Amino acid sequence: MSVRLRVRELAEERGLNLATFQREAKLGVSTARRLWHNTSDGNPKGPSLRRLDYDSLELLCRFFKVTPSELIEISDD
Repeated sequence: MSVRLRVRELAEERGLNLATFQREAKLGVSTARRLWHNTSDGNPKGPSLRRLDYDSLELLCRFFKVTPSELIEISDD
């Protein structure tokens, strides 16, 4: 099973690039990169993001105006 955030897809659907997402969501650069690339180190080919706290989940859901189930994608590997 694999779990990932749909941050990049949701941002791009709204016409946002990484820099605009970071600025408008009021996130730090490294945090925005980790969420955008869905990796723990912010690099596109880095290790998968493993942790997200409730405050961050709430911030992302409010920013994109989505529910957690629309933000999180779960798939069978």
